[in-house]
Amino acid sequence: MPSFYANTVNELAKLLARRKTIVFLVLTALVPIAAAAAASRLQFGFGVAALTSADFPVILLGFYTAVYLPLLLFMTASDMFAGEAGDKTMKLLLTRPITRFQAFASKLAAMLGYTALHLAIAFVVSVASLLFLGGGGAVVQGLGRTAAAYVTALLPLFTLGLAAAFIAQFFKNGSGALTVCILLYASAKLGAYFVPALAVYTPAAYTDWHMLWLGASVASGKILNVFMFLAACCILFFTGGYTLFERKQY
Repeated sequence: MPSFYANTVNELAKLLARRKTIVFLVLTALVPIAAAAAASRLQFGFGVAALTSADFPVILLGFYTAVYLPLLLFMTASDMFAGEAGDKTMKLLLTRPITRFQAFASKLAAMLGYTALHLAIAFVVSVASLLFLGGGGAVVQGLGRTAAAYVTALLPLFTLGLAAAFIAQFFKNGSGALTVCILLYASAKLGAYFVPALAVYTPAAYTDWHMLWLGASVASGKILNVFMFLAACCILFFTGGYTLFERKQY
Protein backbone atom coordinates (compact mmCIF):
# COMPACT_ATOMS: atom_id res chain seq x y z
CA MET A 1 0.00 0.00 0.00
CA PRO A 2 2.81 2.51 0.73
CA SER A 3 4.24 1.74 -2.73
CA PHE A 4 0.85 2.36 -4.33
CA TYR A 5 0.41 5.68 -2.54
CA ALA A 6 3.98 6.78 -3.22
CA ASN A 7 3.74 6.01 -6.92
CA THR A 8 0.34 7.71 -7.20
CA VAL A 9 1.88 10.87 -5.77
CA ASN A 10 4.87 10.43 -8.07
CA GLU A 11 2.67 10.05 -11.15
CA LEU A 12 0.67 13.15 -10.21
CA ALA A 13 3.90 15.06 -9.68
CA LYS A 14 5.15 13.98 -13.11
CA LEU A 15 1.89 15.11 -14.67
CA LEU A 16 1.94 18.49 -12.99
CA ALA A 17 5.59 19.01 -13.91
CA ARG A 18 4.78 18.92 -17.62
CA ARG A 19 4.35 22.24 -19.35
CA LYS A 20 1.38 21.04 -21.38
CA THR A 21 -0.37 20.00 -18.17
CA ILE A 22 -0.17 23.55 -16.85
CA VAL A 23 -1.39 24.84 -20.21
CA PHE A 24 -4.44 22.56 -20.11
CA LEU A 25 -5.22 23.48 -16.50
CA VAL A 26 -5.13 27.15 -17.44
CA LEU A 27 -7.28 26.44 -20.50
CA THR A 28 -9.80 24.64 -18.29
CA ALA A 29 -10.11 27.80 -16.20
CA LEU A 30 -10.27 30.10 -19.20
CA VAL A 31 -13.15 28.31 -20.95
CA PRO A 32 -15.84 29.41 -18.41
CA ILE A 33 -14.42 32.93 -18.30
CA ALA A 34 -14.44 33.23 -22.09
CA ALA A 35 -17.91 31.69 -22.34
CA ALA A 36 -19.31 34.02 -19.67
CA ALA A 37 -17.71 37.07 -21.28
CA ALA A 38 -19.07 36.15 -24.70
CA ALA A 39 -22.53 35.35 -23.37
CA SER A 40 -22.73 38.56 -21.37
CA ARG A 41 -22.36 40.55 -24.58
CA LEU A 42 -25.41 38.95 -26.10
CA GLN A 43 -28.76 40.59 -25.45
CA PHE A 44 -30.94 37.67 -26.41
CA GLY A 45 -31.24 33.90 -26.52
CA PHE A 46 -28.52 31.75 -25.05
CA GLY A 47 -26.49 34.48 -23.40
CA VAL A 48 -29.26 35.84 -21.19
CA ALA A 49 -30.59 32.39 -20.30
CA ALA A 50 -27.15 31.08 -19.43
CA LEU A 51 -26.22 33.94 -17.15
CA THR A 52 -29.50 34.23 -15.28
CA SER A 53 -29.79 30.59 -14.27
CA ALA A 54 -27.76 27.87 -12.65
CA ASP A 55 -27.66 26.08 -16.01
CA PHE A 56 -24.54 27.96 -17.09
CA PRO A 57 -22.07 25.68 -15.22
CA VAL A 58 -24.04 22.62 -16.35
CA ILE A 59 -23.95 23.71 -20.00
CA LEU A 60 -20.20 24.08 -19.71
CA LEU A 61 -19.97 20.67 -18.04
CA GLY A 62 -21.60 19.18 -21.12
CA PHE A 63 -18.75 20.56 -23.25
CA TYR A 64 -16.11 19.35 -20.80
CA THR A 65 -17.45 15.80 -20.58
CA ALA A 66 -18.28 15.33 -24.25
CA VAL A 67 -15.24 16.90 -25.91
CA TYR A 68 -12.54 18.49 -23.80
CA LEU A 69 -11.87 16.06 -20.95
CA PRO A 70 -12.15 12.85 -23.02
CA LEU A 71 -9.44 14.17 -25.35
CA LEU A 72 -7.36 15.13 -22.32
CA LEU A 73 -7.81 11.67 -20.81
CA PHE A 74 -6.82 9.98 -24.07
CA MET A 75 -3.68 12.08 -24.19
CA THR A 76 -2.85 11.37 -20.55
CA ALA A 77 -3.39 7.61 -20.81
CA SER A 78 -1.39 7.45 -24.04
CA ASP A 79 1.53 9.29 -22.44
CA MET A 80 1.39 7.28 -19.21
CA PHE A 81 1.48 3.87 -20.87
CA ALA A 82 2.37 3.81 -24.57
CA GLY A 83 4.47 6.97 -24.30
CA GLU A 84 6.52 5.69 -21.38
CA ALA A 85 6.93 2.34 -23.10
CA GLY A 86 8.34 4.08 -26.16
CA ASP A 87 10.62 6.29 -24.06
CA LYS A 88 11.86 3.26 -22.07
CA THR A 89 10.95 5.01 -18.80
CA MET A 90 8.43 2.31 -17.88
CA LYS A 91 11.32 -0.09 -17.32
CA LEU A 92 12.76 2.28 -14.72
CA LEU A 93 9.46 2.29 -12.83
CA LEU A 94 9.30 -1.50 -12.76
CA THR A 95 12.79 -1.77 -11.26
CA ARG A 96 11.49 -0.09 -8.09
CA PRO A 97 10.04 -2.07 -5.16
CA ILE A 98 6.54 -2.01 -6.61
CA THR A 99 4.40 -4.71 -8.18
CA ARG A 100 3.01 -4.35 -11.68
CA PHE A 101 -0.49 -4.25 -10.25
CA GLN A 102 0.44 -1.35 -7.98
CA ALA A 103 2.19 0.44 -10.85
CA PHE A 104 -0.84 0.05 -13.12
CA ALA A 105 -3.40 0.97 -10.46
CA SER A 106 -1.40 3.98 -9.24
CA LYS A 107 -1.20 5.40 -12.75
CA LEU A 108 -4.97 5.11 -13.05
CA ALA A 109 -5.44 6.68 -9.62
CA ALA A 110 -3.25 9.59 -10.69
CA MET A 111 -5.30 9.94 -13.86
CA LEU A 112 -8.50 9.98 -11.80
CA GLY A 113 -7.06 12.66 -9.53
CA TYR A 114 -5.97 14.69 -12.54
CA THR A 115 -9.49 14.50 -14.00
CA ALA A 116 -11.02 15.50 -10.66
CA LEU A 117 -8.69 18.50 -10.53
CA HIS A 118 -9.89 19.70 -13.94
CA LEU A 119 -13.53 19.25 -12.92
CA ALA A 120 -12.94 21.12 -9.66
CA ILE A 121 -11.33 24.03 -11.49
CA ALA A 122 -14.12 24.09 -14.06
CA PHE A 123 -16.78 24.06 -11.32
CA VAL A 124 -15.21 26.82 -9.23
CA VAL A 125 -14.46 29.11 -12.17
CA SER A 126 -17.85 28.61 -13.86
CA VAL A 127 -19.71 29.36 -10.61
CA ALA A 128 -17.46 32.35 -9.93
CA SER A 129 -18.08 33.65 -13.45
CA LEU A 130 -21.82 33.44 -12.92
CA LEU A 131 -21.52 35.24 -9.58
CA PHE A 132 -19.38 37.97 -11.07
CA LEU A 133 -21.87 38.57 -13.86
CA GLY A 134 -24.85 38.92 -11.56
CA GLY A 135 -26.28 35.43 -11.33
CA GLY A 136 -25.82 35.12 -7.58
CA GLY A 137 -29.37 34.10 -6.80
CA ALA A 138 -29.31 31.35 -9.39
CA VAL A 139 -25.98 30.09 -8.09
CA VAL A 140 -27.21 29.77 -4.50
CA GLN A 141 -30.41 28.10 -5.61
CA GLY A 142 -28.75 25.48 -7.80
CA LEU A 143 -25.33 25.08 -6.19
CA GLY A 144 -26.06 21.66 -4.71
CA ARG A 145 -27.30 20.05 -7.89
CA THR A 146 -24.53 21.67 -9.92
CA ALA A 147 -21.90 20.28 -7.55
CA ALA A 148 -23.56 16.85 -7.76
CA ALA A 149 -23.43 17.01 -11.55
CA TYR A 150 -19.70 17.73 -11.54
CA VAL A 151 -19.00 14.93 -9.05
CA THR A 152 -21.06 12.32 -10.90
CA ALA A 153 -19.39 13.27 -14.19
CA LEU A 154 -16.24 11.56 -12.89
CA LEU A 155 -17.60 8.04 -13.43
CA PRO A 156 -18.15 8.09 -17.23
CA LEU A 157 -14.92 10.06 -17.67
CA PHE A 158 -12.94 7.53 -15.65
CA THR A 159 -14.50 4.74 -17.70
CA LEU A 160 -13.19 6.41 -20.86
CA GLY A 161 -9.81 6.79 -19.18
CA LEU A 162 -9.72 3.08 -18.40
CA ALA A 163 -10.67 2.30 -22.00
CA ALA A 164 -7.81 4.52 -23.20
CA ALA A 165 -5.39 2.79 -20.81
CA PHE A 166 -6.50 -0.57 -22.20
CA ILE A 167 -6.02 0.54 -25.81
CA ALA A 168 -2.63 2.07 -25.00
CA GLN A 169 -1.28 -1.38 -24.08
CA PHE A 170 -1.31 -2.31 -27.77
CA PHE A 171 1.06 0.52 -28.74
CA LYS A 172 4.68 1.44 -28.21
CA ASN A 173 4.26 5.16 -28.82
CA GLY A 174 1.84 7.71 -27.46
CA SER A 175 0.84 9.27 -30.77
CA GLY A 176 -0.46 6.00 -32.19
CA ALA A 177 -2.48 5.22 -29.08
CA LEU A 178 -3.90 8.75 -28.97
CA THR A 179 -4.94 8.63 -32.63
CA VAL A 180 -6.77 5.32 -32.22
CA CYS A 181 -8.50 6.49 -29.03
CA ILE A 182 -9.76 9.63 -30.75
CA LEU A 183 -10.95 7.73 -33.82
CA LEU A 184 -12.78 5.12 -31.75
CA TYR A 185 -14.41 7.77 -29.57
CA ALA A 186 -15.48 9.85 -32.56
CA SER A 187 -16.86 6.73 -34.25
CA ALA A 188 -18.83 5.81 -31.13
CA LYS A 189 -20.25 9.32 -30.85
CA LEU A 190 -21.16 9.57 -34.53
CA GLY A 191 -22.47 6.02 -34.61
CA ALA A 192 -25.07 6.97 -32.00
CA TYR A 193 -26.75 9.22 -34.57
CA PHE A 194 -26.91 6.53 -37.25
CA VAL A 195 -27.56 3.44 -35.11
CA PRO A 196 -29.20 4.66 -31.88
CA ALA A 197 -29.88 1.11 -30.69
CA LEU A 198 -26.15 0.36 -30.51
CA ALA A 199 -25.29 3.59 -28.71
CA VAL A 200 -26.39 2.27 -25.33
CA TYR A 201 -23.65 -0.38 -25.46
CA THR A 202 -20.74 2.05 -25.49
CA PRO A 203 -19.47 4.18 -22.57
CA ALA A 204 -19.17 7.12 -24.96
CA ALA A 205 -22.97 7.38 -24.95
CA TYR A 206 -23.03 8.26 -21.24
CA THR A 207 -20.78 11.30 -21.02
CA ASP A 208 -23.95 13.26 -20.19
CA TRP A 209 -24.85 10.90 -17.33
CA HIS A 210 -24.78 13.85 -14.94
CA MET A 211 -27.96 15.17 -16.55
CA LEU A 212 -29.92 12.32 -14.98
CA TRP A 213 -29.23 13.84 -11.57
CA LEU A 214 -30.59 17.28 -12.43
CA GLY A 215 -34.28 16.66 -12.99
CA ALA A 216 -37.03 17.59 -10.57
CA SER A 217 -37.46 13.87 -9.88
CA VAL A 218 -34.33 11.75 -10.10
CA ALA A 219 -34.79 8.68 -12.33
CA SER A 220 -33.28 6.25 -9.84
CA GLY A 221 -33.97 3.19 -11.99
CA LYS A 222 -32.18 4.58 -15.02
CA ILE A 223 -29.34 5.94 -12.91
CA LEU A 224 -28.80 2.49 -11.40
CA ASN A 225 -28.82 0.82 -14.82
CA VAL A 226 -26.27 3.25 -16.22
CA PHE A 227 -24.15 2.98 -13.08
CA MET A 228 -24.06 -0.81 -13.33
CA PHE A 229 -23.13 -0.64 -17.02
CA LEU A 230 -20.33 1.86 -16.43
CA ALA A 231 -19.08 -0.12 -13.42
CA ALA A 232 -19.01 -3.28 -15.54
CA CYS A 233 -17.08 -1.43 -18.25
CA CYS A 234 -14.60 -0.19 -15.64
CA ILE A 235 -14.03 -3.73 -14.39
CA LEU A 236 -13.58 -5.10 -17.92
CA PHE A 237 -11.21 -2.36 -19.07
CA PHE A 238 -9.22 -2.49 -15.84
CA THR A 239 -8.89 -6.27 -15.97
CA GLY A 240 -8.02 -6.31 -19.67
CA GLY A 241 -5.59 -3.42 -19.34
CA TYR A 242 -3.82 -4.90 -16.34
CA THR A 243 -3.58 -8.34 -17.97
CA LEU A 244 -1.84 -6.84 -21.00
CA PHE A 245 0.32 -4.59 -18.81
CA GLU A 246 1.40 -7.52 -16.64
CA ARG A 247 2.42 -9.64 -19.64
CA LYS A 248 4.06 -6.87 -21.63
CA GLN A 249 7.84 -6.80 -22.00
CA TYR A 250 9.41 -3.37 -21.48
